[in-house]
Amino acid sequence: MHTPARALWIPGGGTALEWGLRDACPVGVGPAGTERVQWWVVWCLWCGDRYTGRPAQVGDDHGHRDDAHHAARLHADDHEADVRRFTAAARHAEIREKSGWTSRVYDLVAAATRDDPDGGVWWDGTGYRLIPAGARWGAKGRRVRRKVVELVIAAGFLRQDERGDVVATADGRAMLTAWRQHRADLAEPWPARHEPQALPPLPGGREAARRREKARQNLLELERQAAHSRAEYLRLREDAERRHRAEQDAARQRRADEQAERERAERARTGADITLTWSAAGAGRWTVTGAGHHRRLEVTLNERDFAQDMYEIRENGHFHSRHPYRHQAEAAVRQLLADGVELGVRTPEPTPAASTRPCQTSPVGRGHQAPPRSTRTEGPIPDHPPRRPAARWRLEPPALRTRLRRPPRPLLGRARP
Repeated sequence: MHTPARALWIPGGGTALEWGLRDACPVGVGPAGTERVQWWVVWCLWCGDRYTGRPAQVGDDHGHRDDAHHAARLHADDHEADVRRFTAAARHAEIREKSGWTSRVYDLVAAATRDDPDGGVWWDGTGYRLIPAGARWGAKGRRVRRKVVELVIAAGFLRQDERGDVVATADGRAMLTAWRQHRADLAEPWPARHEPQALPPLPGGREAARRREKARQNLLELERQAAHSRAEYLRLREDAERRHRAEQDAARQRRADEQAERERAERARTGADITLTWSAAGAGRWTVTGAGHHRRLEVTLNERDFAQDMYEIRENGHFHSRHPYRHQAEAAVRQLLADGVELGVRTPEPTPAASTRPCQTSPVGRGHQAPPRSTRTEGPIPDHPPRRPAARWRLEPPALRTRLRRPPRPLLGRARP
């Protein structure tokens, strides 16, 4: 026999029994007597003083432990029955309150139990018919609204077999048991076309368990779909991020290619990639050639003219430009070679050197001849007429300017003098 744990409230350190309720069993068995004579006593906490926690002895003393346990079990069953009756009454009251049943629904389920072989509910091809218990033999019964029968079937209190007969289920019988002693509390039948949308199932019944299982399956299906959707979303996001990175890389490469093409075009336009070769042709004079070009340009460092320390660029004896620094002169030479427009006509003989003899006709005695005029414009340089001197009346004072004005014209109709 299973021995429960020792209970502190039993005198002598006895053990309490176990039962099927959530609360601890208030019945236990404890030893009593002396060292020479010992017997067993049944103690009950609920029969004693609950406020002080002192149990009361139930029944007589028992000379054997098994007899005492048998008596304790009978006493515990009495308490358990009382608790179960109270719990069942409370549960039934809650079920009746939330069931939503009417007297018509009670009669329908009671007739479907087939306790009376002459009663029942069936489908006659046009509607449902109900024959209550105790009706005469051969009675056709009365019609029941189809909406009411469908509501009761959907709630799990009735089921329809293959022959069309409507039979009560276990939930329906349990609901009848809850209402059997309280039929006077049933609600009035529902008016036509005012039936509720649904009836609640029996709490803790088979229909409620079926709905819970279905809800659990639906939840599992939703979780499965959510996991699939999440995986699909992650896959689509990874694909989108991969495409975005590819597009960004392609755009970045395209911009880099465009930038490289612009830089290449700019270098081609300015001739930055042209390698120049400076060949000394004298003091302060160089002959500059570019790799891949047949043209020759002359660069002279002018140290005595009005533009001192300036690099002058000429081609075929025609002046192009002057620059104060050599790197500017190199850039201008590269630009001139890159343009591909040759100045003047090339002569087979070398370009004569610039004279360094002082000019005798120059009023200031400049040591270098003036640069020749540019040949970029076709034809001779136009001679602009001298600037016209200002009018006399603009140079006169205001008083004299007034006297020099032309006299007013005579009015019409008056003879001239």
